[in-house]
Amino acid sequence: MNVVVTGGGTIAPIDDVRQITNVSSGSFAARIGEACLAQGATVWHIATPTALLPFDRQARFNLDAADPQAEANRLIDLAQTYQNVRDRFHPRVLPKGTVQAYAQTLHETLINQPIDVAFLAMAVSDFEPIATPGKIKSNLRSLDIHCRPTRKVIRSVRDSAPNVYLVGFKLLSNVEDSDLISAALEACRNNRADLTIANDLKTLRQGRHVVHLVEPARRDDLEARVETLGPDERLAELVVAGVFKRVRNKQILKSS
Repeated sequence: MNVVVTGGGTIAPIDDVRQITNVSSGSFAARIGEACLAQGATVWHIATPTALLPFDRQARFNLDAADPQAEANRLIDLAQTYQNVRDRFHPRVLPKGTVQAYAQTLHETLINQPIDVAFLAMAVSDFEPIATPGKIKSNLRSLDIHCRPTRKVIRSVRDSAPNVYLVGFKLLSNVEDSDLISAALEACRNNRADLTIANDLKTLRQGRHVVHLVEPARRDDLEARVETLGPDERLAELVVAGVFKRVRNKQILKSS
């Protein structure tokens, strides 16, 4: 299985030294990438400059560890796990992290690699400022920032890779599950996605991450099929297993 995973929050410059981004750390995307590699997949991981990356996110010695030797052994095991999969892992860190750079890198990956599944977990800016060259003076009494809409990168994926199994992500905050699921179903239709993973920021911040795997019903795309996963430490692994199962079933149906 060949997979592209995207993660982190895109960056929109205000001027040469200031920028707008969002709260996405890329942690869940990194976990998804690790889970795909553990399943034997080859992974192209596209990330913004500050996003956490597979394996790197864990590669820090905890100086406060109660058992330093156990912590050292954990890092040795992590290094061995990475060595076992490194030939199948292709990180692509965007130097500037802009929406335009993301769109270009994703397009090139989709047309140049035989991608089967795309997990588009990157938090893409909906708006970006009209950047000012140089540095805006810091002694202004107020600063008005005018923004314009950015392109919806996910909506062009089908044009680049018509047969890819496309997984989008929908994040809302402090909403009812029914509203979250409805928004994810609408995203499936608008983005021509096979499945949308719906998150509520509230569950993330409370440390009980729950996701809904939302896909159009087979006979009526105005209705949704929903699978709810979590909270679980293995959430990324469960998501990947569920998606890979759907991809294989789709391949079987197509070949029969």
